[in-house]
Amino acid sequence: MPLNKRKTLRTKNIFIFLQSILLTSFVSTAFASPSCHELFTPLIKTNDSIALNGGLWGYFEKDPFLRKYSTQAVQLDSRINKVFFLLNYLCETKNGIPFNDLATYISRSIANKGEHAFKEELIILGKTSKQIKNWFNFFKFAQSHRLRTLNSSTIRATINKAIPLINNYVSLEKNINQSKQSKIILENAGALIIKIDGFLSSDPYITQALDEIAHVPYWDINESTGGS
Repeated sequence: MPLNKRKTLRTKNIFIFLQSILLTSFVSTAFASPSCHELFTPLIKTNDSIALNGGLWGYFEKDPFLRKYSTQAVQLDSRINKVFFLLNYLCETKNGIPFNDLATYISRSIANKGEHAFKEELIILGKTSKQIKNWFNFFKFAQSHRLRTLNSSTIRATINKAIPLINNYVSLEKNINQSKQSKIILENAGALIIKIDGFLSSDPYITQALDEIAHVPYWDINESTGGS
């Protein structure tokens, strides 16, 4: 085969190969699964109207029968808010847990003063040995989890488990407005609380999120403002 033809054929093969890569990339992007926030954001929007009216509690308060059981609505509102908070936490920490204010404060103080001198400073500021130990245990935890990652498909699975719970919560509000079967609404609210509790205690990533959040101690360097 003449040299020019071989060069032309080689160039054509390279071009076809590059086209295949580009096409594969395009197809992968076009049909990629929705991102964490793309799945999570619509759920927030479905809950907005209820939140603006004081949660399910606000609707219970307007019903003569349900008003007596408004504390149950408060419990349900609290659990739904917890679900939203934890789902958002999973999305935000998918690629690691950023240092919070306390971890940043400890990190900078150790870097500038050394661990021993910093601990002595904390004692002067009135911190107990138990508080200091808790702070440093948390800092070690924060360091070891700063680069921890979560599996995207597992997060999506967790969100998909939460969707029916949130939809049931939204449907309760609609039924209050459209139905006079208050006793059934009350029973459904109680059943939903049980389902949410089961989700919060059994889903692997939800329980992991709860454990990670539990490691964050109360802190107030001046004992005058809210902790973190």
